[in-house]
Amino acid sequence: MLKLYFLTAFRSLRRNKSYSILNIAGLALGITCSILLFLVITHELSYDRFHSKADRIYRVNTHMNFGDGLDKNPGTRYPLPALLRANGLLGFEAITHVSAESDAQITIGGDISGTKKNFLETGSIVFAEPEFFDIFDFDTGGSAARQSLAKPNTVVLTQSLADKYFPGGSAVGKVFKYNNLLTLKVGAIIPDFPSNTDFPFIMLISYSSFKNYTDLDLSTYNVLSSNHQLFVVLPEGASAEAKAAELSDFYNRNKPDDKLVKETFMLQPLSNLHYNVDYGNFGNRTISKEMIWSMMFIGFFLVLVACINFINLATAQAVKRAKEVGVRKVLGSSKKQLMVQLMAETFLITLFATFLSIILVELSLPYLNDLLELQIEFLILKNPALLLFLVSEVLFVTLLAGLYPAIILARFEPLTALKSRITTQQVAGFSLRQALVVLQFTICQILIICTILVNDQMEYFKSKELGFDKNAVVTVQLPNQAGKKIQPLRDVMLQNPAIINVSFAGAPPSSNITWGSNFKFDNSSEDATFQANMKHADENYLELFDIKLAAGRSYTNTDSAAFIINETMRRKLGIPTAADALGRTITIGNKNFKAPIIGVVEDFHQNPLHLPIDPTIMVVNPKAYMFLSAKIDMSRKQEALQHLEKVWQMAYPDDVFSYEFLDETIANFYRDEARQNKLFKIFSFIAIFIGCLGLYGLVAFMAAQRTKEVGIRKVLGASVFSIAILFSKEFIKLVLIAFVLATPIAYYIISNWLEDFSYRVTIGYWPFILSGVATLLIALLTMSTKAIQAALTNPVLSLKTE
Repeated sequence: MLKLYFLTAFRSLRRNKSYSILNIAGLALGITCSILLFLVITHELSYDRFHSKADRIYRVNTHMNFGDGLDKNPGTRYPLPALLRANGLLGFEAITHVSAESDAQITIGGDISGTKKNFLETGSIVFAEPEFFDIFDFDTGGSAARQSLAKPNTVVLTQSLADKYFPGGSAVGKVFKYNNLLTLKVGAIIPDFPSNTDFPFIMLISYSSFKNYTDLDLSTYNVLSSNHQLFVVLPEGASAEAKAAELSDFYNRNKPDDKLVKETFMLQPLSNLHYNVDYGNFGNRTISKEMIWSMMFIGFFLVLVACINFINLATAQAVKRAKEVGVRKVLGSSKKQLMVQLMAETFLITLFATFLSIILVELSLPYLNDLLELQIEFLILKNPALLLFLVSEVLFVTLLAGLYPAIILARFEPLTALKSRITTQQVAGFSLRQALVVLQFTICQILIICTILVNDQMEYFKSKELGFDKNAVVTVQLPNQAGKKIQPLRDVMLQNPAIINVSFAGAPPSSNITWGSNFKFDNSSEDATFQANMKHADENYLELFDIKLAAGRSYTNTDSAAFIINETMRRKLGIPTAADALGRTITIGNKNFKAPIIGVVEDFHQNPLHLPIDPTIMVVNPKAYMFLSAKIDMSRKQEALQHLEKVWQMAYPDDVFSYEFLDETIANFYRDEARQNKLFKIFSFIAIFIGCLGLYGLVAFMAAQRTKEVGIRKVLGASVFSIAILFSKEFIKLVLIAFVLATPIAYYIISNWLEDFSYRVTIGYWPFILSGVATLLIALLTMSTKAIQAALTNPVLSLKTE
């Protein structure tokens, strides 16, 4: 019996090819998007869930309580782990701390053993303790990774990195130089870390090597780095809040310097690292839970839009099938049998659409991975959750799309059906069909409005004046301990006219690298109630980046003790005007470095536009310079870059020359938003396309049902335009209603999204008007093709049977 149902369903679908193609195409697009979004969502939710102690692993975040607010930092002071170990770990089950690096040069060979090879690594590298592998369950491949991290000047490499450095043989026991400062011996090789971790380390160096690498005094409490992070394991049943309070109290009682800013600690769950933008993670990639929910809703809505198409087309098609239903009932079919038959048809359509979706997912997943910079695999048989999702979706879509049309058709009275007295108003539940079309286009317009405003915010990022000139600036990270070569390096670089200016600094004006410092103003014995962002830069910095002075002067290379502040700093200090700040003194940190303010610059953005402008102090400090910035003549770009590289290699023959353009670096601040923008555009287009498929089908069936009406109207003198309007006016009204409903919903969604940015576009009325007009034009274009075709039909052909 079941076989007969499906055989009959298949024959019915084959007879109604256009109906079947429209439904399969719409459902396939909706299901494809839902599968892709399911893969992305499950991947994002899987980060670091594979650790056996994942629910008890926490990161210790430092909160510094200043008078004007809370400063949050994912790092901890360097001596804190030793302090905890000296006091029995303070009740924690285990602790480990790491210090991460983002860029490094690896030098292999170069002596009598062979040719020197340099590699510039941009992946995550970390100084780690043996306890790292006690807390985190990363696969060590049976190697002695833990024991290796217990030895000084020893490194653990991932398999891909070992193959890269030492192809064709075992890397264990081999040596290389790290940033020309450390000579490291490979102690173990481990498998590459999985893609769904916020610890994407490619190299782990023993933490005991760190003291020979850094210039920092690791026993001081004065340094707080976001790259130095502490992880703890809580005992079973322990409260994170209680342990954080206990740790804060213990630290503030035991720190040696009471003058330090009061600090408290927050224990952040490992499961939260991937979703909290306030603290970030080692992968430099976070996604908010709100964004994940948004993707869930988008996937559901796209499937819903496709199901609405199916319902509308099926109910419109019902009139054509009225006689078929009547004959079946006369021959003895029950309502239940008819419903099963019609549900079988829906199931077949959904099944075909799902198979087509699987092909589309295979084809589109590589592009999605490139767009989102992910490594998602589509392995149905190896992923039980995905298989369950596909089965559930087929059943859900079959039920959602097929149940209502099946009930409607099964309810037909055989006598009425055989006399062709069934009308679209009777079967379609005209108000329901209208409501479904309104819902469909409401979803489409919400997506379009959000897309327009997200795009506006992205354009705002590109065009916003940052308070400095970012164009034609090349930045190069300096080697460690660049020393006295800096000034001669600048002089030689400027010998080529393609190089306009050169400056050295701790970081470009806008970057993810910041140094915070406490300070005293004038002769106060107490620290100010807020921290200052320190900008270490030479005397050419303001000129190269065209940072404007509001008062005073720039420093010179002889100004070893002079400060320049920005306008935000001046306002927070309560100084009335920029001129009034000149001559006032500032004392930095706890080392009593005191100097006068010699200049005030207009505000410039040091951070991405998500964040407000920091109060800033600028000072000459060659020991802190990490970057070379060169303003070049873009008409002679290649000449300039070649000259920079040549001079670099003369000064630093053992270091790799690598550069970035500052405007590209700044654009990367907003890569997550750029991805969201592209996704919104893609899904908006698909939603509109699915909606248009449904509209086209509905108008086609309306035209088929009203063939004779159109013929009579043409005989009585109706024009093609008036007939096209006849078909379109119903749907125009529905699109306008959808616009009214979509506007407040889209406004609420996008205004919440924009709250994450300190600098954002104003939500005006034009994106909403543009969305409404665009949707209306697309709908009219879709409807008019079929409406005009019906209007051009020869009336003789439609009336000859009368």
